[in-house]
Amino acid sequence: MTVSNLRDLAVLTIKTPAEASRVLLGMDIPREALWTGLALVAVLNGLLFTLSNLLVPGPSPLPEIILVPALYTVLVAGGLVLTVYALFWTGRFMGGTGSLDDIMLTIVWLQGLRVALMVLVIVLILTVPVLSALLGFAASIYGLYILLHFIDQAHRLNSLAKSAGVLVASMAAIVLGLTLLISLFGGPISGLSAYV
Repeated sequence: MTVSNLRDLAVLTIKTPAEASRVLLGMDIPREALWTGLALVAVLNGLLFTLSNLLVPGPSPLPEIILVPALYTVLVAGGLVLTVYALFWTGRFMGGTGSLDDIMLTIVWLQGLRVALMVLVIVLILTVPVLSALLGFAASIYGLYILLHFIDQAHRLNSLAKSAGVLVASMAAIVLGLTLLISLFGGPISGLSAYV
């Protein structure tokens, strides 16, 4: 795939997400390449996050330890893997027929586009900060719309409402799973008595 093909697919993703998803899912990309792509977008996310913190320093709502680039990258990679599996199993539970590779390809592609958007936002932060904030907000909203189409196509649900259900259930499953892990291995949940 050439840079021109990638650019055309990116434009198609923005203009007609369902069609772009069908084109993408029609490609025969081996699972090893998908795992490599997932690792690459995680590393690029980490690098761009670090770069944005260097260019625009200031207080962060994140804990200090998460601001360490390597740890942030590992957390992003773990979050992407959790998202892939949650979308796969939840979609299957709700009648979807997509494969794990289909879901991973969807997430890797959309994260790749997110990386490209982050580069643009960083450039705008340095040149037109107000525009960067507007672009970030608009991209978040429209990105959700694109994601719903990609989930719909990957799982062959034929319904954006079902796709939204898969997304909500997946995120709920991730939050529940992480909460259970934290309560099992991280001690009592903050605010609750250790003796309950």
